[in-house]
Amino acid sequence: MYNKIGDNMENYDGEKFIDKLYNNLYVSDEVQHTYQNGDKRYEAIRRYFDRLDRIHKEADTESKKALLKSLYYNKYVIKEDVLRDKIIKMNLNPSDERIKIAIKSIIDSQKKSLDKWLNYLTSETAHYPMWAKYWVFQGMLKMGNYDEGIEGYQKRSKDTEAPFVDCNPEIISKAISIVQKMLKKDEINDDELTRVISSGSFQKIYTVLEKRYIKNSIEYSGTEGIWKKYNQGDKYRAIKLSQSIQDKNTHWCTADEDTAIKQVCGPYDTSYGGDFYVYYTKDKEDNYTLPRIAIRMNGHNEIGEIRGILDGQNIEEEMVPILESKLNEMFLRQDDKRKALIKTNELKELTKLYKKSVQNEELTEEELRDLYLKDYGFGWTQDPRVEKIQKNRNIEEDLNIIKDDSLKVKIIAENRIPSGTIINDKELLLKAAKEHVSAIEYASDKLKSNKEFILEVLETDVAAMNYASEELKNDKEFILKAVKKLGLLLKSASDELKNDKDVVLTAVRSSGSAICYASENLKNNKEVVLEAVKQDGKMLEYVSEELKNDKEVVLEAVKHQHLIDVLQYASEELRNDKEIVLAAVKENPYSLDSASNELKNNKEVVLEVVKQDGEMLEYLSEELKNDKEVVLEAVKHQHLIDVLQYASEELRNDKEIVLAAVK
Repeated sequence: MYNKIGDNMENYDGEKFIDKLYNNLYVSDEVQHTYQNGDKRYEAIRRYFDRLDRIHKEADTESKKALLKSLYYNKYVIKEDVLRDKIIKMNLNPSDERIKIAIKSIIDSQKKSLDKWLNYLTSETAHYPMWAKYWVFQGMLKMGNYDEGIEGYQKRSKDTEAPFVDCNPEIISKAISIVQKMLKKDEINDDELTRVISSGSFQKIYTVLEKRYIKNSIEYSGTEGIWKKYNQGDKYRAIKLSQSIQDKNTHWCTADEDTAIKQVCGPYDTSYGGDFYVYYTKDKEDNYTLPRIAIRMNGHNEIGEIRGILDGQNIEEEMVPILESKLNEMFLRQDDKRKALIKTNELKELTKLYKKSVQNEELTEEELRDLYLKDYGFGWTQDPRVEKIQKNRNIEEDLNIIKDDSLKVKIIAENRIPSGTIINDKELLLKAAKEHVSAIEYASDKLKSNKEFILEVLETDVAAMNYASEELKNDKEFILKAVKKLGLLLKSASDELKNDKDVVLTAVRSSGSAICYASENLKNNKEVVLEAVKQDGKMLEYVSEELKNDKEVVLEAVKHQHLIDVLQYASEELRNDKEIVLAAVKENPYSLDSASNELKNNKEVVLEVVKQDGEMLEYLSEELKNDKEVVLEAVKHQHLIDVLQYASEELRNDKEIVLAAVK
């Protein structure tokens, strides 16, 4: 639970911290993709974070969220072929049905644990600056199994089978709060944390805080309790609020003192905070100390959020009537009250569904529609009872009961059914997969090996390749059709087909960057490489050393460069070739930086450079800054920056040059 904290747009402390921690982030393809001319280093990183923020905010429907999650799964969840290779090395049969189930279980566990981090960090609750979310997520990705010997987490790798670590918002909030204090140079009176925080490591900070997190076995005795109100703007009461829920297994980030103060008092003054209500029940000593429900307000009568202590901060079944009663007596905005009471009524309906399910009673078509399509609860995940009910049901039978085909498609396309469900209805899955490609996850192995089925979905979404069987990935006809649509799908082809000239040529004609996935043999094939660099000159980086020294290849590459200086990837010999350097600087004047020292001082080359961008005069030798012809050409091609400042003192006093410059 977290109030929105405005990130100070005048400083870049967060971005500087991330840049120092990940010293290659600025030059990464992701950041360079969002880079705009004139951006300074930290502005470029913030622009990338802003884009990340927009992407997640725009995922505002279940299908968009599912698509975003599938991208994360593809990047971070262990691959089936990695597990198969491990199985083979253990002299076990990967085709054994029990092994298949075990592999699927490992993958599903990783997806489920990753979901918790994605759900929390993209929820309205987690109003942290984007740099902080990035820090948390990237740090979590490096945490493997917990090792009692080293009292910490092992390093996670691509073949780590364990689920991702538990997502605890209380610890996350404390970790971010500590880093923000460090960046503001506030005193941290904690020797152990001071030692680990200097490394900037989320893993180390999380580990220290997790060790301190007391996982009590709390016994709840009934629902009798009291509501306590913490008034907006009262810092003393905000601290008391934090203390009252620490070490109570709520997972509420309000347990962090700084967070509680910001929620009650606001980040800067009291007008940004709000009243805070907590319902406490009795502990073993009959004292009202066990927090069960929290209502955070924006101001006095607008609901910020409502949270409980179940998984995902959902409300316990027995707490729903207590929450409902409180909402009815509170003076709230009418729309807020209406929406909250609708949620409590839905939770009562869910309780009935749960009881019917436990007693194996039949559910009506309307009840099934609700079970698969409604979002139950106040937490940042679905009420955990929904998954429990669904796991005990035959999903295909339920879908047959629902008569409306569009609803069936919606249920599958929006991933409203448990991971691991197998659906054999080809036409239904095809419609769902065209709505959202991740629906193929529910296809049987037979359907994932069905060429026509996967190709038809590929027409709608190339991500269908992620679900194709290994058999299809080694089918030349199938792969040719796939790479013709998008060359980068070569990545999914078998090693055999990555070494097939027909396949690779088709791929690089579609996308030059497909050369990255070609075999080493074909990265040394001149015909293939020429096609690749014609599409994208930057692909020169990925070809063989022999072809980086081939004049025809390099000349073609520099003619097709864009923002990236391609000349840097050419051999040393060709970076001293005047024809190539001239071709390069005509496309990108910054390529001069990669030219040989001899050509950096070649007047013909330099004149071409300043014709493209007069501001390049700044980077020329003192001798050329004193060359009238060069300087005159430069000032004629200046834009927003005063180029004359880079000329020699003598030429800054030359009337002809000054007149040309002021024009």
